[in-house]
Amino acid sequence: MEIRDYLRAIRRWLWLPIVVPLVAALITGFVLEEQPSRYEADATVIVPAVSAKGFSTSAAAQYVDTFKDVLVSSPVVNKVAAENHVPAADLVNGLSADTITASSNIIHVSYLGYKGQNTTAIVDNASIDTLDTIAEPQLVQAQNAVSAANVQLQQANSAINNFNTSTGDILPQQQFNSEQQELDTLELELQQANLAGDTTHATALQAIITQRETQLATLAGQVNQYTTLSDARQAAISVSDHAAQELNDVESLVAADHASGTVAVQKIGRISKLSDTLKFTAIAFAVALALALGVILLLELMKGGQRRADETTETSETSDTDADELGGVGPVVVGQFGGSEGVAGGRGMGELALASAQPLSESAASFGSRRVGGGHGLGISLEGQRHSGGDPRDSDLGSGMTGSRSEA
Repeated sequence: MEIRDYLRAIRRWLWLPIVVPLVAALITGFVLEEQPSRYEADATVIVPAVSAKGFSTSAAAQYVDTFKDVLVSSPVVNKVAAENHVPAADLVNGLSADTITASSNIIHVSYLGYKGQNTTAIVDNASIDTLDTIAEPQLVQAQNAVSAANVQLQQANSAINNFNTSTGDILPQQQFNSEQQELDTLELELQQANLAGDTTHATALQAIITQRETQLATLAGQVNQYTTLSDARQAAISVSDHAAQELNDVESLVAADHASGTVAVQKIGRISKLSDTLKFTAIAFAVALALALGVILLLELMKGGQRRADETTETSETSDTDADELGGVGPVVVGQFGGSEGVAGGRGMGELALASAQPLSESAASFGSRRVGGGHGLGISLEGQRHSGGDPRDSDLGSGMTGSRSEA
């Protein structure tokens, strides 16, 4: 099928590529206009975590991606839905977030809701709950760290209390130092007694020094044990202080999430449906137009195929009818004298021509046959003329004329 034929077919079916796209566009526009009106509210979120900790570009971008995912997650959606009495599906479809730059700590949150919904409250609650949900793992981790540090500190204090109870010495290091000083004094007196030759006093001092050395050795073991317990308690105190500081920082971030300057909400109002209606109407029009042109092409191709089939059938029937009228002319072959003859029972082409010219050549044939009987051979029989491939009428005419001259 040529382009000219296709254009001619389009002119015949001109109503189809006009009516169908218009109907599709009208139906699409009607359906879109019948959809409920949407109302928008925006929130500008200044993320305290990014601002306070000075995240790098990659860390800030990762935080934004996390914010987008958490914004429409089940914990946030279910909580906001319960707070504002709206379907969770509306929140999932209507909430979105974006930033101007990847490393920005300012996130723009928007919500597209329906009439009767408090869009400003929804976008505000969703933003704050998202910040809290992101900070919640840090808060739980800090709380767990504080709990673990407190347990460790309690164990260290309990060990020291048990030590004091078992030894009866609250401050073994001080007692050890005091005993060491007394031992040093006794050793000095022993040296003086030995120098003075006071054997009795020296013997008594030696016994006291031996006793004090035994007590000092016992105190040294207690001091070592106490020092270990004291170091463990000091480490527990340091861990507890660090965990408490982390918990304080996280709690400060959570408190900053609820500050008035963190989330700024703005009500946009009703969203016009004109742009979406025009866009989808144009798409429907284009698709319907393409389908209409395709249908026209298909119809023309089917029509052309049917026409060719009808022509083939008609040609076949005409050929059969002609063959019947001509008496069944078989395949044509060249005869002995250059004429055509029928094969397989059919009559030769010369016979057919003779049959058609029989009325004209009857008299001429009879006239020319007079000379044939005379033996001169000047007359040409119709049968010989048929084999020579000439026109029987010419042959008959010539034979007649020859016969006339002979008689004269």
